[in-house]
Amino acid sequence: MGDGPAPDGYRPAPGPGPYGERPEQPGPPGPPGRSSPRPTAEEITEAVGVPAPALDGTPPGRQVRGTGLTLPASDDQGPPVLVRGSRASREPWRLPAEPGPHGLAADEAALGGLTVRAASVIGPGHRAQGRPRQDAYRIGRDRAGEHLVIAVADGMSDSAHSDVGAQVAVSALVNTVRASLDAGTPLERLDHCAAFLSAAGQMIAVAEQRGWDPDTVRAVAVVAVVPARPHVNGRRRVWLAAIADVSAWRLSGGDWERLIGEEKHGFDPSAVARYLPHDPRGADHGVVELSPTCVLAVTTDGVADAFATGLQARRWFAERWARPPAVGTFLNQVGFDQVQMHDDRTAVVVWCDDEEHR
Repeated sequence: MGDGPAPDGYRPAPGPGPYGERPEQPGPPGPPGRSSPRPTAEEITEAVGVPAPALDGTPPGRQVRGTGLTLPASDDQGPPVLVRGSRASREPWRLPAEPGPHGLAADEAALGGLTVRAASVIGPGHRAQGRPRQDAYRIGRDRAGEHLVIAVADGMSDSAHSDVGAQVAVSALVNTVRASLDAGTPLERLDHCAAFLSAAGQMIAVAEQRGWDPDTVRAVAVVAVVPARPHVNGRRRVWLAAIADVSAWRLSGGDWERLIGEEKHGFDPSAVARYLPHDPRGADHGVVELSPTCVLAVTTDGVADAFATGLQARRWFAERWARPPAVGTFLNQVGFDQVQMHDDRTAVVVWCDDEEHR
């Protein structure tokens, strides 16, 4: 399947079959325990055939040969290429047989000292096959405006209506957590089991209302609560809960650190053992701290897999998300192009912008 849209997403573990597509031009194996050397910007330009993105996130201009002049870059640059572009990303976007979620979704928001960008982009593997976007996100706040609430979900590709399941899951998670905060529950005492049980119950109810088997709305999800204002020391305590490999990351010191969410291992990294609506009590949870200089990213594996490819990709996102980009730029960055990465991509990123703690 090296050139066309590849199957992606999740299925229950254990599951047969490879994940993603074969490398289009596999190179010789490197030394054991070491990653392959990453190409330079010049090598990227030669391999992909397009200029590498500038470090500030702006597209490069086009030089006119023999004149020394540089024309303004075209507005129609397409998604940025991380290392090597995928031919599947150039396939036409086909409409699903049944109406589904928008192929693209994006938001920007501010709450207290927080700045938020959110985007979800259907992956090449789904849009080229006429399948709906199975990722979903929801952002909200408690009634007092003291907390930002984020939920991100990833529908399982072998589940016929997982796009609906993901949408229901994020709405239920945000609403359940909001209700707890409005009732005066301290952040550290939020009940992750109650939140995921509520999501599972609503997913099952929607499936039954539509005459579907609940197994057809399977999804995995993560939820986060971020205080709008920091403590007196400038830090924020952030509550997180997740099931499977949807994840949250902290950008600190120029690199990304996984805070929650399972890492992929084994022969079939796409297989997951826990998922909604069947395993709501299987979620992990915890509380972490954000300093005034940290950035929080809540993502599906379509983005997290790029973080995991190596230092170059992590630096690419770290440079562009060190400060909040324009929402259109952010949407384009979330829709990056990279060979073998055909899954939907979703990210909700939060910057702490408290002037008194800068």
